Amino acid sequence: MSPNCTPEIFRQLADKLSYVSEEGFFHHLVMSLADMLKVDHAVVEHVDNRQHIATTLAAWSKGAFREIAPYPLDATPSQRVARHSRYFVASQVRQQFASDDRLTTMHVDGYLGIAITAPDGGFLGVIALMHSSPLLLPIYTDDLLRIASALAGAELARQVTESQTQERLLYKKRALQRISKHNETLINTINEQQRFQHAVVSLATSVSAQNGEAFLHQLTARMAEVLSAEVSFIALLDEQNHDFAHTLTLYVNGERQDNFAYYLPGVPCHKVMVEQECIVYENAAIMLPTESNGALSWVNGYVGRRLDNSHGQPMGLIGVMFKRPLVDVDIVRNVLQIFAARTASELERQQDEVRIRQLAFCDPGTHLPNRAAFMRHLESAFNDAHTSELALLLLDLNHFKEINDTAGHDLGDLVLEAVARNFAASLNADEFLARLGGDEFVVVCPAVDASGALATAQRLCDSISRPMIVEQHSFEISVGVGISLYPQHAATPLELLKHADIAMYQAKRQKLSVCVFEPWMGRVVAEQLNIAKRLASAIAEKQLSLHFQPQVDLESGQLIGAEALCRWHDKELGDVSPGKFIPIAEERGMIVALGNWVIEEACRQLAEWRDQGHFMAGQLAINIAAQQFEEEDLVESLLNSCSCFGIEPSQLSLEITESGIMDNPEKAIAMTEVLKGKGLGLSIDDFGTGYSSLAYLKRFAADKIKIDISFVRDMLTSDNDRVIVATIIAMANTLGLETIAEGIEQQDQITALLAMGCTQGQGYYFDRPLGAEQFVQRWL
Repeated sequence: MSPNCTPEIFRQLADKLSYVSEEGFFHHLVMSLADMLKVDHAVVEHVDNRQHIATTLAAWSKGAFREIAPYPLDATPSQRVARHSRYFVASQVRQQFASDDRLTTMHVDGYLGIAITAPDGGFLGVIALMHSSPLLLPIYTDDLLRIASALAGAELARQVTESQTQERLLYKKRALQRISKHNETLINTINEQQRFQHAVVSLATSVSAQNGEAFLHQLTARMAEVLSAEVSFIALLDEQNHDFAHTLTLYVNGERQDNFAYYLPGVPCHKVMVEQECIVYENAAIMLPTESNGALSWVNGYVGRRLDNSHGQPMGLIGVMFKRPLVDVDIVRNVLQIFAARTASELERQQDEVRIRQLAFCDPGTHLPNRAAFMRHLESAFNDAHTSELALLLLDLNHFKEINDTAGHDLGDLVLEAVARNFAASLNADEFLARLGGDEFVVVCPAVDASGALATAQRLCDSISRPMIVEQHSFEISVGVGISLYPQHAATPLELLKHADIAMYQAKRQKLSVCVFEPWMGRVVAEQLNIAKRLASAIAEKQLSLHFQPQVDLESGQLIGAEALCRWHDKELGDVSPGKFIPIAEERGMIVALGNWVIEEACRQLAEWRDQGHFMAGQLAINIAAQQFEEEDLVESLLNSCSCFGIEPSQLSLEITESGIMDNPEKAIAMTEVLKGKGLGLSIDDFGTGYSSLAYLKRFAADKIKIDISFVRDMLTSDNDRVIVATIIAMANTLGLETIAEGIEQQDQITALLAMGCTQGQGYYFDRPLGAEQFVQRWL
């Protein structure tokens, strides 16, 4: 079974149940569940707790509705559901319930049942999913069934209440019939009773033809007709202030009226909310809300009934008013109770649908529209004939991962919520903001060109330019924005989003706040995707190679070690520079796999040289990326490779950049101590470029500092670079660390470095990186 994403499946459920009639609710529910969860059978059953009999309300079996006769509950899976609320058997359920003929007839193998409960918590029935093979369900199944169970429980409870009310009416009717021969007045009452009975049946068949707002209007109109009332209405409590209500639908003399809000205290509706029911026999007009502006000054009789949800909490009220004073209200009260039950059920169904759609289209963290809502909005804009141009802005927060790593995800979520508020406050009313996920946001700007999009992007950047205070913590937040324009850059919504993503990626790479898409950017991304695809294959098939650059003693020129450098020759791309494929490996999550291959290959090469009788002085240095340095199994991987090829850990030295160490200095300190304890060497690479703290540096268990090539290259012509090199060497000597200079290309650099106290180096002056055989011939 192929699960969709959770919000999408909730949206599907909302769509499938939005247009179903009351009469077919359970049939539509089982068909929808079977379709969404891809099971052979879906069943809804009502259980009579007194007789222990299960009656099937609807059953969908392999593409068709199926009739199932009532059956005893004993020794069936439904009995287990009744006891435990949920019962699941992945396979071979028939063997466990051999006497259950249903399972045999439908060839059921896997079973999942969930209880349907009444608003008061009582057990009403079962929703069951069955499959003819082992039952494998997606992770969102329980959430989906919980919602389905709540909807089914509300509907089933409503039907039971309505049935009980009709039974009471029928009992009264029969009692009246028994004594009708002796009382003409009672005969007239029977006729009136029959008229209302007929009206109730009419309600059940005709009002249920629609759902939603149209249903409520139809129900209100029919209620006035059934009860011969001049006024009928449904009102809902205000969510923020329960002293106010607003009408959802209002009919006066058969004509629909405009809705209005009114103050409850002091009017009959307030008594309804307090006591569940209110009856005013005459002169009700003087008590009606002033907001009606005297339009109901002729009203005498009033009957109102409270609307409660499935948890017994008041939602609103339903009522009728009469021009004449009231005399006998028993039948009005009974019929109004039926209308109230049906209205409350529909209102709660609508609220459930709103909640389901919120799950499908609202981001719970920021309360913004989510990706699904954004795509629906963008597609609607594209389909709108009036859309001549629009801009799409894709925003990605810079270095947000650092906030999660240092402050924790809970605080990170609060920062995202604050960022969302700032973004929203900076936008115009017609600009649509959504969260795509993680730290990515998107804005749709209708009817704007490039200059208008840039102005909006600047407002967004400015909205978070000041330090953000969250939970007494201060955060510096910045954002990269990619812009794509319709119709200049794309003809479809997905293409427009892709090009905005490409522009945002370029903004990040070029360290810009905002970048507008240009066609060349797409070609660059396509090239990188091709390189990434071929690199992944090369790593998996071990098609890369190692070259070795000698490290020498500057005084004697003797070999003291070597650095292993990764090289890649591709059949299609030719020689690919490490400066091109290493960043791609880091961005695409391949750097750890690449690093593990380098470790294994370095150990293999050392073992091969040993077996050939060659000995390499010093240590072989391996570059370790920051991402790999944070891996928990780095030490284990290193030791396993050494053990596999019979290499001593002391034959290897690890090089990690200064900036890589400073990503998580405390963890780096702990890791370096472990590595040193195993005998491995450790060098801090590219020193001088990462702005590390001396307080941390003195705690690293490093052996050596590598002076970055950028300082060595210009040290003879730049006083600043010469001073930096001298300072690094002096500091290293003070800390008891060796120094090795990178990028040496001439003798004068060697002379200057020796004078400053640096005795080790590497660079083209000595040799370029060499293949394994060349390295043996020239240095071993």
